[in-house]
Amino acid sequence: MTPLFPKGRLASRIGTFRQLEILLAVAETGGIVAAAERLHLSQPSVSMQMRKLSDGIGLPLYEMAGRRITLTHAGEMVVAHAKEIFECTDRLETSLRQLQGALIGKLSIGIVTAAEYLSPHLLGPFCRRYPHIELSLQFGNRKEILERMQHNLDDLYISGYPPEEQGMAVTSMGVNHLVAIAAQSHPLAARATLSWQDVANELFILREAVSGTRIATEKQLAALGYSIDKHIVIASNEGIKHAVLARMGIAIVPALSLDHGQQKDLVQLPIAGFPLTDYWYVVHRQHKDFSVIAQLCRDYLLGEGKNMVEDATRYWEDHQTPKLPTR
Repeated sequence: MTPLFPKGRLASRIGTFRQLEILLAVAETGGIVAAAERLHLSQPSVSMQMRKLSDGIGLPLYEMAGRRITLTHAGEMVVAHAKEIFECTDRLETSLRQLQGALIGKLSIGIVTAAEYLSPHLLGPFCRRYPHIELSLQFGNRKEILERMQHNLDDLYISGYPPEEQGMAVTSMGVNHLVAIAAQSHPLAARATLSWQDVANELFILREAVSGTRIATEKQLAALGYSIDKHIVIASNEGIKHAVLARMGIAIVPALSLDHGQQKDLVQLPIAGFPLTDYWYVVHRQHKDFSVIAQLCRDYLLGEGKNMVEDATRYWEDHQTPKLPTR
């Protein structure tokens, strides 16, 4: 009988899934000590398994610089393929669970911080419908989420201003109105109408330069012939709103990032040309081999989720006050 793994085949020498799991932990944490703590293993055990994996592959997988580990080119290749292997085993587990009549598995969604108020409400009904799905929400600014996309760390992404690089499938999920806000005690808050000239000399509180909200804001203002001259940067939507409440300046934020409680102390400024219009998007790598659960969630977000965003947007347009999407 021909052996399953003929002599010389890498599959017969690469070790075990556990060794690949240890390598991933070392790569993600940057060290033996941190990887051992994450996996609840002893440091000698982690070191030994790493050596066995290197010996089996026949190439060094990492180099030591003090206590910090740097992957070699071979190590980076093994890490990339190890991630694919574990994605495959996750899909296999989900398929086997389905044969048993239960939808059980893992789902990871990367979400830009501008949507951190919106996304839990969108995903709430999905979680209640499929309580055995292990959901992980990874929040980050646009730069961090783009990096996660490039490394294929998540199944799906919810984003405002979409990625520009090739290889990404981008589908609109609804309008993202961007509104100008000020503290209720601000002198501009009592005005019934405002032009850009009325606010041009105000101090604006902006997100960091890589933020999707900031990119969308600056592009749309430029299209109107406007620009922001004086500004300070706060890399947090919640921080920006509190800075506005503290009369540090005015800001432009997603309308659905406000809530009814804050509406008592924050005022949307009636500036001509506002609101600016961006969109919410569901993003994933093109030709991604979706698990059943990931495909189910994508269909949900672009069906029921999109309807929820549209309902909340219509409510805001009719009442000029936010209403988080619900089902």
